[in-house]
Amino acid sequence: MISRYWLHGRRRGGRRDCERRGIYVDRYTRLESVLVLWIAAAAVADLVLTLLHLSEGGEEANPLMAWFLEVGGVPAFTAAKLTVTAGAALFLLWHIRFRGTHLALWVIAAVYGALMGYHLYAFLDRQAALA
Repeated sequence: MISRYWLHGRRRGGRRDCERRGIYVDRYTRLESVLVLWIAAAAVADLVLTLLHLSEGGEEANPLMAWFLEVGGVPAFTAAKLTVTAGAALFLLWHIRFRGTHLALWVIAAVYGALMGYHLYAFLDRQAALA
């Protein structure tokens, strides 16, 4: 899965025509890298916007993350949120040539896009309530 050549090796695909799926690679396409970077950036933005929302009296909608926030406070919440997202994104990136992985990356990227839309809606709604 992870070799000493990860990210700087030459293997972008299989060596034979029949080796297109179910293989590990050292290098990724730009699109694959951009999707994972988008997910990481959106996770950080989600964290910051969620903490802002919480500081203004809001509640965490995810029950698991709410538990981390209740039990361990902001440090545990931050660590859990970023660790789970980064771990899942890296797992999918490492398995990018396996069936269903591209779709999963696109779905996660779209969910984070919708989540950013929700944060924007919540922000504008709070601003309208203050005005």
